[in-house]
Amino acid sequence: MQFTSPLTGAAATLARQYGETLARLPATVHAFILVELAKWPLLFAPEQRYQRALLEHLSRTPPHELEQAVAGIARIEAESGVARLSEHDPARFQDASQALLRTRGLFVGWRGEVDAFFQTIDPSLEAALYPADAPRRLVVQIYGSGIGVQRDRLWKPFKGMGVRVPLDLEGAGTTEGFLRQLAGEVEAGRGAPALFTRTIDSPLDGWIVESDAALHAVYGAATPAALTGLSYSRLRPYRDDLTRALYHKVQDGVDSPQAFAAYARSLRIVPPAGTLLNPADILLAFVRDVLITGNGTLLVNNTFVEWAAIQALRRAQPRILITRFGVRDKLKPFSSMVLFSQPRPTDHVPIAQDPAGSFIDVEQLSYYIWLNAEKNPAYRSRTLYLFLAEDVDEMLAIRSDAPAAAPRRATAARLADVRATMARWLDAPAVQGSGQPIAEVIG
Repeated sequence: MQFTSPLTGAAATLARQYGETLARLPATVHAFILVELAKWPLLFAPEQRYQRALLEHLSRTPPHELEQAVAGIARIEAESGVARLSEHDPARFQDASQALLRTRGLFVGWRGEVDAFFQTIDPSLEAALYPADAPRRLVVQIYGSGIGVQRDRLWKPFKGMGVRVPLDLEGAGTTEGFLRQLAGEVEAGRGAPALFTRTIDSPLDGWIVESDAALHAVYGAATPAALTGLSYSRLRPYRDDLTRALYHKVQDGVDSPQAFAAYARSLRIVPPAGTLLNPADILLAFVRDVLITGNGTLLVNNTFVEWAAIQALRRAQPRILITRFGVRDKLKPFSSMVLFSQPRPTDHVPIAQDPAGSFIDVEQLSYYIWLNAEKNPAYRSRTLYLFLAEDVDEMLAIRSDAPAAAPRRATAARLADVRATMARWLDAPAVQGSGQPIAEVIG
């Protein structure tokens, strides 16, 4: 299959350099790679490195071995008639081929063959992209003040894992006090606490994702910001504009789910100035995709936090990620929650917060974030996970290289000790005024 794709810059160079290799691939795999290359300006650096490594690996594979590896995919393409499609645009071919595979009842089998193919090459790619001596990483998940934490059920999804550390929260009675003690004061002229500035090379290496704006107020107040930050509450005007645009499109009519998705991806709505700490084009596209692809991210604050964090881990692979969940509103009747709907004034139901329901949600959502990180070779076996709740004098720490449960620490640690532990884990220079690393966590 000969495709015509309007690639430019580095993507076009890669397509030309590996043109012979791409031509040997089944049409659906060839199209997939070209579609990904077409996104090049809006791919994060780890995604670009993956595409380069993939093409390089395939080019080094002897032709007969490559033919054998993709034989199952090619067989299903021939059986379904995909190989006879005449569409030369990769994106349109991708939509048409998947529609045909579904019509012929072969999509599941094709998907299985594609997964099997990538499972055979992923170990080689992972070894090249994520060597054993790659830097350690840190993921911190915080339950914000007001969530109805049930102490006897706290972090239940992680039963049998990590070490529980009692905390001395003296002087951390407010959200601001808690967050300042946890990561330290913003360094003058650096735009973020030393935990970030001394361990990351760019704003995309350090992310904060939250329900409200407390992390932004404490860690990202300086300009220019040294971090990448997403806040559900700060994105409110943007979310409203996006919802209205999608609602109007639904009213006008759409030809297919694919056409609606293409329209959503084409939207160029810009958040108000100051909404994003890092307003780069790649972050604008990232936020749009999070809100239109995540189930419930437009409607529920903590769902936004979970999905945005998972996508950041998968795509940007920051060295430090801090999330903060909040109290969500009670769910309204289904009729008023239809996606992209604009409820009539008579349909409005009074807003009420749900602290207890929020706890149930974030217990599962925080687990999903951990689970997705552990599936990612960038984080597997080199990440420290910390779980804290602002109103609770206890912390759960899990090391991905030693996740088994350990005895609970006997004495309480200060938040300054937690800060020192994070810095030690990341091999960051000691900060004046920090506490002592927690031996039960660092080992």
